[in-house]
Parts: sequence; C-alpha cells; structure tokens
Amino acid sequence: MSKVVNTNGNKPGSIYRIALENFLTYKEVELYPGPSLNVIIGPNGTGKSTFVCAIILGLCGKTSVIGRAKKISEYVRCGCEQASIEIELYQKPGQRNVIITRSFNLKELSMWYIDHKTVREKQVQELIASFNIQVDNLCQLLPQDRVQDFSKMNPQELLRSTLSAVGGQDSVAQLDELISTRNEQRCLNTTLENNAQMLQEQTRLNERLKVIIDTMNQRKEIEHEIEICEKKKLYIEYQDLREKVVEYTNDKKEAVKLVTSHKSKMEPLEKVLEKAKSGISKLEQQKLNAGRELHSLKDKVKETLNTVRSQEYTLKDLDSAFQETLERHQNKKRELLEAKTKLEKLVTDKERLVETVGDESRVKMELAELHKPITKTNAAIDTLKKQKLEVQYDLENNVTPQIRLYQNKIRNLEDVDLKRLEVLRSYSEDAYNAVMWLRDNKNMFEQPVYEPMMLEINFTDPKFARYLEASVAARDLVAFTFESSRDMNLFMKKVRELGLKRVNAVCSPPDSFTIQRQDISQLSYLGFYAYVSDALAAPAALRRWLCAHYRLHRVPVGDAHTYTHSARVPAHITHFFTENHKFSVRVSAYSGAKSSSTVEIRPARLLANTVDVEQITNFNNQLSRLEQTAQSHKTKIKEIETKLSALEVSLNEFNTKRKRINEGVEKVRTLSAQIRLQNKKIEDIQNEPTLNIEQEKEKCKRKQKEIVLQQCRAQEELSRIVKELQGKMLDRELWTIKLDISRNAIVQQDSQLRELRNELRNVQATLENIENLLTRAKSNAKEKLLEAKRSCNNKLPQDADFPYKQQFDELPSDLTRLQEHCFELQTRIECMDSGDEQIIKEYEARERAIAKLKMDVNSSADLNKRLEDKMNSLKAKWLPSLEILLSSINKGFGDMFAKMGCAGEIKLEKAGSDEDYDGYGVGVWVRFRAAEQLQQLTRHAQSGGERALSTALYLLALQARAAAVPFRCVDEINQGMDAINERKMFQLLVKVTTERDNSQYFLLTPKLLSKLEYDEKVTIHTIMNGKKIMNYRQWQYQKHLENARAYRQTS
Repeated sequence: MSKVVNTNGNKPGSIYRIALENFLTYKEVELYPGPSLNVIIGPNGTGKSTFVCAIILGLCGKTSVIGRAKKISEYVRCGCEQASIEIELYQKPGQRNVIITRSFNLKELSMWYIDHKTVREKQVQELIASFNIQVDNLCQLLPQDRVQDFSKMNPQELLRSTLSAVGGQDSVAQLDELISTRNEQRCLNTTLENNAQMLQEQTRLNERLKVIIDTMNQRKEIEHEIEICEKKKLYIEYQDLREKVVEYTNDKKEAVKLVTSHKSKMEPLEKVLEKAKSGISKLEQQKLNAGRELHSLKDKVKETLNTVRSQEYTLKDLDSAFQETLERHQNKKRELLEAKTKLEKLVTDKERLVETVGDESRVKMELAELHKPITKTNAAIDTLKKQKLEVQYDLENNVTPQIRLYQNKIRNLEDVDLKRLEVLRSYSEDAYNAVMWLRDNKNMFEQPVYEPMMLEINFTDPKFARYLEASVAARDLVAFTFESSRDMNLFMKKVRELGLKRVNAVCSPPDSFTIQRQDISQLSYLGFYAYVSDALAAPAALRRWLCAHYRLHRVPVGDAHTYTHSARVPAHITHFFTENHKFSVRVSAYSGAKSSSTVEIRPARLLANTVDVEQITNFNNQLSRLEQTAQSHKTKIKEIETKLSALEVSLNEFNTKRKRINEGVEKVRTLSAQIRLQNKKIEDIQNEPTLNIEQEKEKCKRKQKEIVLQQCRAQEELSRIVKELQGKMLDRELWTIKLDISRNAIVQQDSQLRELRNELRNVQATLENIENLLTRAKSNAKEKLLEAKRSCNNKLPQDADFPYKQQFDELPSDLTRLQEHCFELQTRIECMDSGDEQIIKEYEARERAIAKLKMDVNSSADLNKRLEDKMNSLKAKWLPSLEILLSSINKGFGDMFAKMGCAGEIKLEKAGSDEDYDGYGVGVWVRFRAAEQLQQLTRHAQSGGERALSTALYLLALQARAAAVPFRCVDEINQGMDAINERKMFQLLVKVTTERDNSQYFLLTPKLLSKLEYDEKVTIHTIMNGKKIMNYRQWQYQKHLENARAYRQTS
C-alpha cells in the first residue's frame, strides 16, 4: 500500500505517479504529474505518447482505444520478456493512495494488482469506474493516433461522450432509458395500428358469414328434432325388450318343471343300479386279487427253476477248480525257474542303467546345478512377459481406442462430402447425375476438372459458409469448373446428350487472374478480422474464379463492433459482413450520392455441411502421433518377443536335460520296484505248501454232495408251488363267471336310465337356451335403458323433471309411425344445403380474435399512454439539465473562439421529432474566416489544423464546465495549428486548467512556442531519451536549476 496520503485536496482518481518498466522505449522510468496542467514536451520518438498508452492500458483500456498495435505483447520493450505499468491514484482526502499495477508478457498474459495484491481485472475495472475514469472516451483521453477520430464522431456519439465526461453516468442512463422507451413506443404504435386495421377487416368478414350461419342454424333445429325422435325411439325399443323378458321368464318356469319331473323318475333306478354296481365292483376286486396271486406264484416257479440251474453250474465249477489245482501243482518247478530268470535280467538292466545315469548323490548334484539357471531364466521370462503385457495393455486399451476414436472423428468430418452430395441432389437432379457421370469419365479431359464448387470448397471455420453463400449466386455454387475451354465445351456437349439441361460450367484458366492479398490488420480498429477468401480451402482454379467475379479477397468480415461502427467503414469497401448482416454500399454514377443496404444473413443451405479443415488437420496430427506411438509399442513388443524366444529356447534345453535325468532316475526306481515284486513272487512260490491230492479230491466231493441236497429241496418246493398255482387258477375262473352273471342282470335297468338321461339332457338344453335368451334380453334391455337415459341426461319419461316430456308427448308412441316421422324430417334436411362446419369454426374463431383484438387495442392504448407519461417525466428531468449543460459548454466554446478571432457554437441537434431521442446529438459549428458562414465540424469541411483547434477548444470547454472526471489527456493536439492559434490555444488552456480547482490535465507536444505565459500550477515534463542519457534517479534537479539561472545571468 502507498505511504502517500491525499492531504492537499487532490481530486480522487487523479494521477500521483506513473512508473514503467520495459514498456515500449523505456527500460525504467517514473513520472510524478502535478495536480493541474501537465505539459509533457520532447522530440518526436522520445516516448511522450508512451505515457498516454500506459495510462490507457494500465487503467483497463483496450489496445484498440490507442489505435496503434493490436496485441498487448507488442508494447513489451524490444529484447524483453515482460513489462509492467504502475499507476498511483489519489483517493478521497485523508486516505492513502491506491496503486494499480498491470504486468504482461509476450504470451498475451496479463496480471493485475491493487496495492501489490493479485486481483481480477473486473475488480480493477470496478475501482476505476468508482473514480469515473473513462479511458475509451475521447472527451477525456485523446491519444495521438485518435485525434482525427474526434471530428469523425457523429453528433449522437459526441453527445454520449460529452455526457459521460461531464454529465455523469446518470445522464447517460436517462438517455438510454429515453431511447429504449421511445423504441418500445414505436413498436407499440405499429402493433396498435396493425391491430386496429385487422379488427376492422375481421369484423367485415364475420358480417358476411352471419347469413350463411343463420341457414345452418335452421338446419341444426331440424337435426335436433330428429335427435329427439331417436331418443324416443330408444325408449320404445326398451319397452319391447321388457315384454320379451317377461315372455322368456314364463318359458323358463315351464322348462324347470319338466327338469324336476325327469329327475324324480331317475332317482329309484339310479339307487338300484348303484347297489348292483357296488356288488360288481367287489367281484372285480376279488378277480383282480386272484390274478395278482397267480402272477406271484408264477414268479416263484421261475425263481425256483433258476436256483436249480445255478446249483448245476456250481457243480461244474467245483470240478473245474479241482482239475486246475492238479495242473498247477504239476507246473510249479517250471514257474519258479522262469521267475528267477526274469529277476536276473531285471538286476542286470538296473546295474547297466545306474552306470549310465549315475548314483543318487551324483543325480542330486546335477539337478541342483540345473535348478539355478532354470530359476534365473524363468525370472527373466516373467519380467519380459510383464513388460510385454504392460506395453500390450497400453496399446490395446489406450492407444488403439484413441486411434479408432480419431479415425471415427475424421471419418465423421469427411462424411460431409456425402451429405453435400445429397443436398446437391435435392437442389438439382441434373447436376447430381452430371457429377456421377464425371467421376466415371474424367479420363476424357486434358486439364483438371472440378466438381460443383459446393462439393470442392471447405472452410477454416464453418461459420464462413453462410458468408460465402450470401456472396455467390447458387447457380455458380453448383457449377463445374474447368481450366480449359475445350474441356468445358466437351463436357457440356456430353451432358446435353444425356438430357441433363440444368448443368452450369465455368472456365478458370491458369494465370487468368492474380489475387492481390490485402492486409486485414489495417481494418482491425473497425472489428474486421478476415477476408472471405482467407477462410476458403479450395483448389486454386476455384479461388481465382471466385475472386475474379465476386472480389471475395476484398470482402472483409467483422464482428458486433463492425455493426455498431458500420458508418465509419472506408468508402472503397463496397461490400462487407458483420456477424449476422451483409452491408452493400453503392455510389451513383451521376450524382455521386451513396446508398447502402443491410440484409440479415440467412443460415447456409448448400454449404450447411462444411469440413472443418483446421480440425481435420489437428485430428490427423493427433492420429499420426498415436500411430507412431502404436508402431513404437509394436516394435517394442517384437523386441520383447525376440528376447523371450531366445530365453525360451535356452529354458527348453535346460528342461530337456532335467527331464532326461528325471526319466533315468524314474527308470531306476521302476526297475527297483519290479525287482522287489519279482523277489516276492519267488518267495511266494517257494513258500507255497505241498498239495495233498486225495485230501483235495475228498473236499471236492463233500461240496458236490451239499449242492445236490440243495437241488432236492428246491425240487420239493417247486412241486408245492405248482399245486397252489392250480388252485388259484380255479378260483379266478369262478370269480369271472360270477361277474358276468351280475353284469347281465343290470343291462335292462341301465338301458331305461340312459333313455331318461337323454330326455333330461334335452329338457336341460331347452332350459339353458331359454335362460340364454332371457339373459340376452335382460342385457339388451339394460343397455337400451342406459343408452336411452344417457341420451336424456339420465332421466326417464315418468320422472317429473324429464327434459323432453313435451316433445315426447307430441311424437307418435308407435315405433312404426315414429320411424315414418323421422324419415320425413330426414327428407326435409336432405333438401337443405348442408353448409360447412368449418365456416362456423372460422366465424367463432374470428369472433374470439375480434374480442382479443379489441382487448389488445385497449391495453395497447393504455400502455402507450403510460410510456408517453414515462418519457415526459424522464424528459423533464433530463432535457433541461442537458440544455443547461450544452448552453454552458456553448458559452465557453464561443468565448474561446471569439478570443481566437473566430466563431464557434455548440447546438443540440435533433434528427427527427422531439421524441426521437436516438437522434439527439451535439453539433459543433465553427467559422475561421469572417466571410464564411458557420459550418459543422466534420472531417471534410475543415483543414487538419482547424479540426485540431476545434477539438482542443471543445475539450477546454468541457474542462471549464465541470470536473466530472479526475483527469484529461490530449496528445499533440497543437500539431497543424498556426503559431497565432497555437499561442492563443495554449493561453486558454493555462487559464482554464489553473484558474480554479479543476481536473488534472495532460498536454503532450513535441514543441512549444517561445515566450508563452505560464502559471505556477503548470508542471513541465521534458522527455529526453537515448543511450547517453543518465538514469532519471541520478538527475539533480536543484543543481540543474542553479546552473540554468547562472547561465541566464551571465548571458
């Protein structure tokens, strides 16, 4: 925070100190301006205007306000990376000064500080606004490169700048509100007139329709009478259905009696049959049980026979075993010899194998030696596999998806060609067919041939498509382009032969037109940032033809700022675009008068689908980098796989060697096991006891005897079962005979019961049919009753509040006569014109519209009155103070011009009626020679010196009027003035700025006339710059003054 306190009553917002570092020509400098007039003098190029630039940029001004460089980085001193501006402003009396610092670099990055604390730019803007500092207001701050712009301001701009400078923001806000209210009133008046005219027209149209609607109403009355007939018809039909319900109810009662009679006859028979069937059921159960017992006995017979056969087989097995034992005893010596021979062979094989493989300790050492390289190789393989997996994972999950993503993005952007081709097809089928033919026959032409321009042209930014479409005719956008007239004639001949008549072609030979590029930066102060041709990405032949015929290289494109300042566009630019509008300027060849037209730009139609070349290039670059990364990953994977292959070969050799050793060990173990088994077999044979043949023979006979006894017992059991089976078969035949007798006994009763049941079914069917008819009749009657009640508001004719009682009484009660009456009414209605229901809807809709229009007209009139009152109230506050302000400025301006021997006047000008507040402006009228009349100050009517003098005196008039702003600054305003006017202007400047407490004032000039009159409040700042100039901090002011005074006395 600054240590300086405002103790002298300096105006808040005035400048105490300006410090620059690496800014334009200055490496380091500080300026301490005085509170009144500050004259900054020095040769051209020493850096006077640098302080004006520093004030503007250091107080949130834009580079466009200065009118010099476009970028902030261009204000950094040559050879430096960063610059800073520090401005110290007075605050209210008794408060410390505030220090605003802006630091910026070559990358266009700015940092803002208040009292050396980092803040946002918005906070600095709010602080500056609180001091009413307006660096973009030419009435407060007029840079050297903007002096001529003052006379270019129209009266409306000058009024707004003047009010901002001396009238305060409230006055500007009141003017904006007046203009806004007036515009709202204009729109309201237009709406009111349109609504009144529409109301009159709608009323006239509805009067015509009323005659037709009366006829339609008469028809509706007859239709209503027919509707009443239909309602009564429903009630008559309901009465008929009720009578049928009663009839079907009686029939149902008779049928129920018949059903009851048949059931009473069937009951005795059913009881007899039920008892007989119960006996038959018992007999059937007994027969069934006998059959089951027979099956059980048959199964026992089979089981016993199987047992006898099994014992027979056992006898044979015993005999065979005995014979086998005898044979084995006889072969025991031979088997022992074979076993010992085999044992000797196994022992020999084992000894030979041990000599080859080695003993157990040697094998263990070899395996231990192999274990270390195998473990190391496995670890290396695992590491490489892990690296391969990581690279492969990154390739498959990161790089490859990104490649597919960018490929899809590029494909989607390039699909524009197909979309445009479909647009061309919908616009011109002939042109589309011609494109298809050309793509198959391009080899017929000598020089390059280009498809319709709308298919060949792309843009650096898609928004330029509508600018091009607004400049070039549609017939040319669908035209084919040739570089040879011979090729063009051949093409036109071929497509005409194909019957394609709506095909256009143009010829653009090489070197037929040279495009002279224009520097758009010269127009940047108006908001222009590109020419239409600069945004095109198209073949050279198309660019040549478009620039030759439509001058696209001379059609600039601007923004909202261009639209606001369109009146200031230079005269040589006859066509230009703003963000949403096209401006065309024409100059009459006879009168020289200018006329301009403004058209709102419509969205692009033929070029709606544009290729964003920059985006495709960006995507291709990204894709190229990703593909390089993918290729790098694949190369790395191949290197890892090569290393893996080598390691795996080595590992396989180690494993093969270990496997060979293990196989040898396993063979030794196998032979050892076989030797043990063979030894055991020999021992078993040797230890086998001696066989007693007689004893074995006796043992075999005993077993055979036991089996024969078992066979005898089985035979006895079989004989008993067969006898029991014969008895059960006789019992079964007996039950079968009894069952047949019982069934034959109930055949007659069963026949009678079936006849009764058939009759019962017939009677029940009749009853069911009657019940269905009754249910249907009741349902129909109920539905008819509901339908009749719905048609009569849920009322019945016998109800006291029945709505159609009188009409029903007048109509016939017989259904036939009622139908005849309906036919008669229908015949009458058919003889009448049916009319159109749409007419009624139209009439009713128009009646609603008329009512709404009347309401809108009344409300618009009321709103118009409120707006009028509001404008009168605002005008009563704003206009008198404006007239007083302009009168005061006019008096000071006129007096100053009178002292200069000239005449000047400030007027309030009104372009239009008194209520057209957007036409209010300040007119500056001057006269420099007695023989002339007062002329308005413009950039054409006066010379440069006269304009400079008028500007200076107007600013002095503002300075003398009030100190609404804390400081003012003009840069080289005296350039172009003659010596007399310059002297008088300076004297007036000194007087106005020093005679009373006024705003701080800066005057920058490369020279001053000699013997000018100064005041004690005037501060002179001399700017000198160069390599040999000492640092300002080493300059001794007092010593310099003493030397100057001594020099003056000696001379």
